[in-house]
Amino acid sequence: MDYFSLQVLPVLLLVAHTIPQCAAQDEKMIRYIEKRLLAIEDRLYKCEQDNQQYLQEFKELSHKLVSRLDNLSNHKQEVKNEMESLWARLERAEWDIDYLESTVSSNTHIEVDEHLVEKQVVEKSEEKKKLRLNSSTSCTTMLSQIKSQKTVKKAGGAIGAWMKNTGDNVDNIYFFAESSNNVLLEFANMEEFTSRDYLKKAENINLPFSWQGTGLHVYNDYVFFHRNSTVNEIMKYNIMTNGTQSMTIEGAGHVPPYELSPYTKIDLAKDEQGLWAIYADSTNGGNIVLTKIDHNKMVAEDTWNTTCTRTNAEAAFVICGTLYVMYNSPSGGRSHIDCVYDTSDLIDGHETPTLYFPKRYSSHSSVHYNPMDQNLYAWDDGYQIVYRFESKKKLEQI
Repeated sequence: MDYFSLQVLPVLLLVAHTIPQCAAQDEKMIRYIEKRLLAIEDRLYKCEQDNQQYLQEFKELSHKLVSRLDNLSNHKQEVKNEMESLWARLERAEWDIDYLESTVSSNTHIEVDEHLVEKQVVEKSEEKKKLRLNSSTSCTTMLSQIKSQKTVKKAGGAIGAWMKNTGDNVDNIYFFAESSNNVLLEFANMEEFTSRDYLKKAENINLPFSWQGTGLHVYNDYVFFHRNSTVNEIMKYNIMTNGTQSMTIEGAGHVPPYELSPYTKIDLAKDEQGLWAIYADSTNGGNIVLTKIDHNKMVAEDTWNTTCTRTNAEAAFVICGTLYVMYNSPSGGRSHIDCVYDTSDLIDGHETPTLYFPKRYSSHSSVHYNPMDQNLYAWDDGYQIVYRFESKKKLEQI
């Protein structure tokens, strides 16, 4: 045996001894991997089973939710129907209450001293005579009951004013959107105002100044309004000539006359006797003040500190020299006239009954009386409404 053979032989023996050991280790590794793969397969199978179970539970839950939603939808419709029925019953009850208030007289009997009653009757009789003498040249019409309401249309937002021209033989309708603006819309008549394309038929009138509040008024060719950004300046604008006149009302403009309509600081009204300004004066306890205006000369003629409070007041208007103040609750309710002040002293405001308005939408931002057709033009949360009323002679109230 040569030298090379002696060197290679040990290596061959070592390799021959190592091969079986490696084979054994590989076999162990393969078995370990197989076990791990089987474990992973078992976990994957378990995961798939769980997913199938979760999917089935989700389907069942989805079915239950759909069923619950259907039931809720049915309950919602039932509740809606019940609410509509309740609303109709409440509306009917309101009408019944109105009827009872207007037809049923008080049955209360109070025992008083006969001499006192006789004295009061005599004083009342003498007072009537004086009133008849004082009223010989005065307007003697007073509001006795709100007869009906007619919703003309819905246009604009919650605050605004609209009215019919109070001039003789004038049918123009005027539309004032918002509580401050300088553009008003003029319509030739009610038909054009209520037409579907009313905006195309309107004539835009640009005032030289913006108005403030909703206490505007239109008489013949003149627009009367409280000038915006001023405390108490009243403007008279001629639509035909663009001419202007102005005046200031002392004490006005600092406090809103209507607590529930704070955007109006001075309200202008027109009746059979002329133009009036309705406002509040903080120096007299905040009660509403009424001033008669000579609209030709634009000067104040006379002023009355009324007994009507501005608290919860909503709007007001003047009929035949008598101020009628409308009240409501801050959260909304039924508008009613709860204070009457007559400048001719023919009406005792403490003895006049509360007058309720028919069902309405929300709250009045303005109410304007037209002495020509004797209707009230009201703005009720974007709805333009006409109220018709019944009247009687002031002396009949005594």
